[in-house]
Amino acid sequence: MSNVLSKEIKTNGILTDELREEILQNSNIYSKTRQLISTLQRRGPMAFECFCTALVDEGKSSLVQLLKESTIESEVSKDRVMIPIGGDIFVVVNEWDDKVLIHIRKYEKNSADTYVPTKKGIALRLNQWQLLEMYVNEIDAAIGQMIDDVTGVPEMTFHLGKGVYVSVNKTYPTVDVRQRWKIPDSNKIVSTKKGISLTYDKWEALKGTFPDVRESVPELETTTPLYFIRGPSKPRRDAQVFKL
Repeated sequence: MSNVLSKEIKTNGILTDELREEILQNSNIYSKTRQLISTLQRRGPMAFECFCTALVDEGKSSLVQLLKESTIESEVSKDRVMIPIGGDIFVVVNEWDDKVLIHIRKYEKNSADTYVPTKKGIALRLNQWQLLEMYVNEIDAAIGQMIDDVTGVPEMTFHLGKGVYVSVNKTYPTVDVRQRWKIPDSNKIVSTKKGISLTYDKWEALKGTFPDVRESVPELETTTPLYFIRGPSKPRRDAQVFKL
């Protein structure tokens, strides 16, 4: 890294002296470069962009393009599969703390033109995803009943286990997958911010991801759902849960 570039990064507060020393402690230029890029990404969306601007000012525009391409590749490579279902919402399979998780999550692009996850979404365990697959027909039927208003109930819910519910209601034309919380000493179950609402077309697209998810997650073949829930529950009522 040139002195001019190093000074530019330090002046803009992108790297502290401590972070700079950590990078320089690496034994070779490749390791130093990888840690620099990783550090820039952790420092926020403006840090990487400022670094790229400094490179352009030094006449290294081609290097900027290579960096952005490699950043996108490294970001995607962390995931087994990333399937778009519309509106920057993706079904993503990745591993976290030695566990395979299947996310339904909203993504957005950062300044490096890389898709990064937002807090809008939910991560399902494999046994929860299996129950979601099992409930497809019932959820589709619930959607039809809500559209036709034949049940007289405002909402129908399906418990995926661990407090995660799929809900369909006639006020909002969506399929909501969300963590809910039972208020102690009461039968009231309230929604949390951890979840995502899918329009009906995105729900259809989500169903279309099942084969690809199965292909990328062979562990599903040997996973047994922890719970079996008998039918949809009425609003504010606990689903009947039976351990397998």
